[in-house]
Amino acid sequence: MPTNERGSRREFLQRALATGMLGAIPFRRAQALPRGQVPQVLSGTEFALEIAEQSVHVLGGDVPATMINGTVPGPQLRLREGDTVTLRVTNRLRVPTSIHWHGLLVPAEMDGVPGLSFPGIAPGATFVYRFPVRQYGTYWYHAHTRFQEQTGTYGSIVIERRGGERATADREYVVVLSDWSQEDPERVFDKLKVASDFFNFNQPTVPD
Repeated sequence: MPTNERGSRREFLQRALATGMLGAIPFRRAQALPRGQVPQVLSGTEFALEIAEQSVHVLGGDVPATMINGTVPGPQLRLREGDTVTLRVTNRLRVPTSIHWHGLLVPAEMDGVPGLSFPGIAPGATFVYRFPVRQYGTYWYHAHTRFQEQTGTYGSIVIERRGGERATADREYVVVLSDWSQEDPERVFDKLKVASDFFNFNQPTVPD
């Protein structure tokens, strides 16, 4: 990476940390989290995740969110290349839900896409995902049901290289960036279906 690019990224992160922009970093309480809570860091081969609706304070108001283990974002999952992992996901919502492991090489039936790889997780039910970890790197997971991702059902995945990291570092940070709207995502979707540029408030004029 060129020095000037590396420097600009470092400066961005420093400014973001100073202003609280990166509230989703586990060591800092995010505004979207319940007071005093931060996302868990879960590691190993056995995981228990619970999806439930909870009220959060974000952008100056209390709004409902679909949380994983009580936080937005959900727990950071730390896996290891070569292990076989088991993830038990329990649905405490009144509607179906799901978890998709974005970017992971998993068997089709473990992919977590309702209507394609499985029927979804019914209210009150638990679905057991089990698959071998065939890669390493940083990924994320999220709901693949309606707009639950937009209301908080997502989190990060860090997969450690089986043979150890090739480069050492003094500290490690996982940054989760996301958008949030106080408007119901169903209504946002309806508006975009009517006019895809509905939220483009800086549309150029003919002279522009």
